[in-house]
Amino acid sequence: MTAQVLALAAGRDHSLVLRAGQRLVGWGGDGTGRFPAPEGVCSAPPSDNRAVYVPTDVQLQQITASAGISLALDVQGAAYVWGANRAGLGGRLSSIMAQQPRRLLGLPALAQLSGSEFFTLARARDGRLYHWGLTPGSAQARNVAPVRVAAVPAITDCCAGAGHALLLDGLHRVWAWGANAAGQLGAGHLQDYSAPALVPMPRKIVALAAGASHSLAIDARGQAWAWGSNQHGQLGDGSAPYRTAPHQVSLPEAVTHVAAGQYVSYALGRSGRLYAWGWNARGQLGQGHTEALSGVQTVKHLPALKKISAGQGHVLVSDGWQVWAWGDNRNGQLGQMAAYRAKPGQLNDTASPVTTKQESTT
Repeated sequence: MTAQVLALAAGRDHSLVLRAGQRLVGWGGDGTGRFPAPEGVCSAPPSDNRAVYVPTDVQLQQITASAGISLALDVQGAAYVWGANRAGLGGRLSSIMAQQPRRLLGLPALAQLSGSEFFTLARARDGRLYHWGLTPGSAQARNVAPVRVAAVPAITDCCAGAGHALLLDGLHRVWAWGANAAGQLGAGHLQDYSAPALVPMPRKIVALAAGASHSLAIDARGQAWAWGSNQHGQLGDGSAPYRTAPHQVSLPEAVTHVAAGQYVSYALGRSGRLYAWGWNARGQLGQGHTEALSGVQTVKHLPALKKISAGQGHVLVSDGWQVWAWGDNRNGQLGQMAAYRAKPGQLNDTASPVTTKQESTT
């Protein structure tokens, strides 16, 4: 019998699926050319679309993927990292690459990890926030070891965008800092913030997502909000090239989850239906073609969904047992040979995948 899907993670160039029974499988690779892609970045070579089994001797419960790097939490809240260590994303790890999950030291028990191409956020179980990699909005300032972000109250959610970060506190308030060239901080202007600041929101917020230069939120009523870059319609309309303040996205129903890719947005309705809007050059909207589309689209031919993870140009969804993927596939992150897939296709992680060499996780 197929094991239950516990978590999904879509990065820039790779995909991860974590199932019950400590089965962690991935597809794709780095593909940037800045560093050779290690086999254990949950990847086979770029020309190989086979799944890669990542052996680990710890019980993982959460996974996240960014640009050539993967991170995970075990049931005790310990953090693990593997892949390329560019920009200090590997935290205290001294080596530039790790083929298998290795323990990331210097952190308390964690509840959440969120990583982008340039920095990583970690939320402790007590609400404290930690950061490493490039400072949001900066191309020079860098922390190669986890540093506490002390200028915020206890945090319940954190999201890393390309150059900005979003936080949610226990009072359902949104905080943001970093790059703001497209208004992605929701502050009503285009000035960057070097430290977290409150985002004026019309209602209490329960969930967040950060894209390359746009932001998404869900309020307590299940309504979605968006702000920042709208160059490709990722805010749900074509009324302006960007918005510096949150505006409500018109959706057919209340939603439970939002996810943001580079220039694309997704929302999972309470019915389990998936809605998508924004850039479609690699078929990210799941409509069977790559033509530009305006407004919110319903992704059809899927069962009621429970999980979603958006990468830079591709997306993963699951009903809790099966996994579907579509969008960009130039690095094999969809487990097929074509350069992209414009409609949902089942991601087969139950076949016999390639196995990387076991390394110590400590």
